[in-house]
Amino acid sequence: MKPTLNQLINFCTVAETGNIGKAASKLNISQPPLSRQIAQLETILGAKLFKRAAKGVSLTLAGEQFLVDCRAVLVMLEQACNNVRAVESGQKGVLNLGATMYASYSVVPHVAMQHRDTYSDVELHFQEMVPSDLNAALQDGRLDAAISFSETATPGIHSLVLLREPLIAALPANHPQVQSEHFRLESLCDDPFITVPRQSAPMLYDSILHQCLKAGFSPQIGLEASVQQSVMNFVAHGVGVALIPASMENAQLRGVVYRRLENPNMVENMLMWSTKNKNPALPGFVDLCRSIRDKLDAAQAGGSTN
Repeated sequence: MKPTLNQLINFCTVAETGNIGKAASKLNISQPPLSRQIAQLETILGAKLFKRAAKGVSLTLAGEQFLVDCRAVLVMLEQACNNVRAVESGQKGVLNLGATMYASYSVVPHVAMQHRDTYSDVELHFQEMVPSDLNAALQDGRLDAAISFSETATPGIHSLVLLREPLIAALPANHPQVQSEHFRLESLCDDPFITVPRQSAPMLYDSILHQCLKAGFSPQIGLEASVQQSVMNFVAHGVGVALIPASMENAQLRGVVYRRLENPNMVENMLMWSTKNKNPALPGFVDLCRSIRDKLDAAQAGGSTN
């Protein structure tokens, strides 16, 4: 037989007041039932916890040790209750976030830092994936949220635009157009282009194709690479050229030179999450991302007026 929670609470109250009558009054019970509970507790433990005297009670050596341990148990129990409430309210727990490599160089650092400062007890687990894998991971529950390129509407998936950024050209450092004072995209019409496969990121692929068509040519696809880092590495080694979201310039990859485009297409970084996701930490995360979006929009608007 083990002590009950009530017995532990009652024992601590008697120990702290040093008087069974005062403890009974504090616990809002009568003295005889409290005395019986203390006696039952001593029987269960096989040890005397109190020394009785006319003016009250004092702890035995066994009682002193039991008081230390009881207080620790009650503190742990209170913490356990607080943890449950925190998890249920979204203030504590784990949130699994996936994103493309491009997003890792644009909005993801903002999100990670703000989330750490706002929800310090919610662990953010991050995975980098290609867009098609992100969608699958959202739908099967491996991810709570994902940041990727805008895609066609998917049933059961909510989305929120976080950032719009232009396409830019990525050239090998030894490319002839690097020295040109007035770079024009059509000057790359004879170059092989390195792109992501359309099945991996259809919206990005279509935006790149449309950008070239606006410049008057259809790009020669020299190589397709699902991993964005591979696209950049191939450019750095002179395999071809690429059109990429502007945030990838932050990668500062050696051997790659970046050029702005006239009338560039804009690509969108979207936050996506499943309507079936029940993670209590998700609503707060979505609200936080919405706040970050508003700040980024304001910063871009301010920059465009300068």
